[in-house]
Amino acid sequence: MTEYNDTLTSKTRRKQDRKDLEEIGQQLMALKTPQRARLPLTVPLEKALDEGRRITSLEARRRHAVFVARLVDEADTETLLSALAALTDPTRQQRLQQWADRIGECTTAKDAEPVIQQILDSYPQGDRQALRNQARNLLKARPADPDNADKNARDKLKRERKRFLGLLNELEKSAPLY
Repeated sequence: MTEYNDTLTSKTRRKQDRKDLEEIGQQLMALKTPQRARLPLTVPLEKALDEGRRITSLEARRRHAVFVARLVDEADTETLLSALAALTDPTRQQRLQQWADRIGECTTAKDAEPVIQQILDSYPQGDRQALRNQARNLLKARPADPDNADKNARDKLKRERKRFLGLLNELEKSAPLY
């Protein structure tokens, strides 16, 4: 009796799901190789994405996206979607900028320690000593009077801030997504 009680999905719903998967396939095909390397892709899906890079015709790319969508559906879709969402997170750069701003607002290296711990909580593979050194260098480069600082002092602060953001970007790029 339970075989008749199963809820069937409508044809419209199945088409919409297929279209959503096709859009995911298009997104995956648009990613660069280092970005794809961070995703949990199956071997057939990796091969299909590599093949998709050489296709230039729009209609052929659409058909190939349908094929990639079928492979995505056969793979662990939830893990792949969450990793793809983390990879394409638009607030990532804002979060890194906010951490750099918070470090820059600290008066001493000891005051920066909670922010560094927050960074390490988000990126456990990070190097605490490197973060501390970059934070200390950023704090040292900050002029006592930012409004009346000479050009060299402002340039040094910009360089140290850029280095700190570079370290945060490297942590972000090396962070596992799944």
